Amino acid sequence: MRTYNDIKIAAAFIFSQEITQQSKNRVENLSREIAAFFNSRSTCFMYYSEDPVNCRRSLLKAALFEDYRIRGIDYLLWINSIDDIDLFSIKKIVDRAENERLDITASIGNGQCLTGESRPEYRFLLIHMECIRQYNEKFSEEEWCNSSLSPDEAFITQLERIGYTLDSLSFRPAAFETNPMEPFRLAGGVDFVNIAPSFSPSRENRILRVIDSLKMLLSCKSVALYGAGSVARTLLPIIEDKVRYVIDIDPELDGKEFCGLPVKKPELLKDNMEGIDTIVITPIGREREIRKSLEEILGDNSDKVRIIALNEAVEKPLPSQKERETGNIEIENSALHRENPELIKNTTRELTQRGVLYVGFPCNIKCVFCYYLSAPFKNEWRTLEECKRDAGLYRKEFKNRRVDITGGEPTIYSHIMELLDYCNEIGLVPSMITNMQVLADSEKVKEFKKHGVYDFLCSIHALGDSYDIITGKQGAWKNLIGAVENLGAYEIKWRVNCTMTSINRTQLKRIAQLAYENGARVINFINFNPFREWSDRMDIDFQSRHSEIAPYLKEALDYCDEVGLEANVRFFPFCKMKGHEEKCYNYSQLSYDSHEWDFCSWLSDKTRNPTRKFPSSLFRFVEKEEDFHLFIAHRIRKLGFIKGPACRFCAVSYLCDGFLKQYAGRFGMDEMEPYEGEVIRDPVEFIKSQKKVVDF
Repeated sequence: MRTYNDIKIAAAFIFSQEITQQSKNRVENLSREIAAFFNSRSTCFMYYSEDPVNCRRSLLKAALFEDYRIRGIDYLLWINSIDDIDLFSIKKIVDRAENERLDITASIGNGQCLTGESRPEYRFLLIHMECIRQYNEKFSEEEWCNSSLSPDEAFITQLERIGYTLDSLSFRPAAFETNPMEPFRLAGGVDFVNIAPSFSPSRENRILRVIDSLKMLLSCKSVALYGAGSVARTLLPIIEDKVRYVIDIDPELDGKEFCGLPVKKPELLKDNMEGIDTIVITPIGREREIRKSLEEILGDNSDKVRIIALNEAVEKPLPSQKERETGNIEIENSALHRENPELIKNTTRELTQRGVLYVGFPCNIKCVFCYYLSAPFKNEWRTLEECKRDAGLYRKEFKNRRVDITGGEPTIYSHIMELLDYCNEIGLVPSMITNMQVLADSEKVKEFKKHGVYDFLCSIHALGDSYDIITGKQGAWKNLIGAVENLGAYEIKWRVNCTMTSINRTQLKRIAQLAYENGARVINFINFNPFREWSDRMDIDFQSRHSEIAPYLKEALDYCDEVGLEANVRFFPFCKMKGHEEKCYNYSQLSYDSHEWDFCSWLSDKTRNPTRKFPSSLFRFVEKEEDFHLFIAHRIRKLGFIKGPACRFCAVSYLCDGFLKQYAGRFGMDEMEPYEGEVIRDPVEFIKSQKKVVDF
């Protein structure tokens, strides 16, 4: 049997009479107990209806959506009476289901057994969630719980018809304030109980940070240990042969012995760094303050040494510290400057009609932050037939009018011209997301224009030598400048993506200037999202704190306002964008940007996009597309992001994603600056005032 912490329960409370405050309190108390005893991502919800069939159908839909939202429920707990159940009852029925691998387990109370044709009322049912998924596949909503039998009996009978077995269990059981920022959920009218708020990084992330730090320690050659305390005393036996100095700021320890080594002042490091490759910070909770102090003491030498803290393993950044702070990176072969043509803009905010089509994942550069560098499918192309099939789905089934063709690098896809032709043929206007390297060839640019590319979304993640470093390709910057010139010469529309890192944060305004002066219509500043293989890493040397990026970002945005260049900021907390909120696009706002992707087609299980799919069998229950987009946005937030205590009372918490879990684990969440006032729930509240470029 699995541990209880591994088992996710969805508890559905059925009410045939109006829900009283007393009943609601009992549900909330039991819900908290379920989340504490079983997996903390267990979920509880209730529904009242005088129509018992409608009540059960509504709860079943809620369970299916929750199963998708939290990545897999194990059991649906079907509760007919809140007065007849407690945690002991639930534990007992779960034990039975787990140990005997039962599909459906029923508790009826009063010593009665389920025998023959006569079956009494169930107190509660425990149903394996796979049964519910198959039930949804086999029966239409109109057939759910629908027969001459009672609703529960009809439900069980239908489950038995598709091959699941009912077991019985007879026994007599032993006799917080709701979060105002509850995420948006589908299944209208069902009341959800907020049972497991979490404001701190996961235990797993903390353990991984320590493991990452220890791995780095074992790879060191010569170490200066900062701090003469209990942590240092524990570490010394592990790395004793590597430690050259023990340093501490306490003047009373200066010159005294610590585990056989003399303690020195931190200032010793200024002139005694010869051969030292690593400084290890051992005090807990003062890492940022100590790091800053060490960088001041070391000056230019801070770029020549790794500084490691147990909860913050950080290696030397790619460009030098001096370059990153001054932004003094030369731009070679500057492109021809020209003014933007007059653009049509509006403030209409409607759901996007743009799909995304992946042609495969091979690429001609290796950006340091790429999601696909270590993916098992990184060298695979899709066939032209597969790509055409997806394009047809986007246009005909999902009614998309535009598509972003991406990869990998789509400009090197051998069938790209045929795919462009096909998209135009079916009325799906094609754009391409590119690193611009191929566009340095003027003949290729002419060919793309001939085959009807509408525009290019171009990645400019740094300037000059920094661009070559970040892309892992010598001469990449020179190619980029040639591409910019070619786009201007052939009058092809283009937009810019810029992923913000410690490497380029001081260059953001200059990247915006390059874009505007060479005719780009839009620039997107994108926060680095440590998804996939990055999600547990605490040693990402190019990752920057939001507060370090914000001043340079606001400078770039002020420039964009001045010259009239549309600028959007993706996945950045609202409170770090004060004064520019109308440009801030978290997941709740993405769907209202016509240059972003439609969730319906992007997440469809009918296409081949590299993302977790939304089941078509669930999509038929979606009544309003706007609700579906908001549901997906809140699901992504639940899985990948976290919020601090102050966020709970922030007026924009419903709109803002907060902090990525990896980011919170590495940097904490002390940067938050909550908004005061009434809670804002309209996802377009800020962005509806932004003037955005209109495509034709």
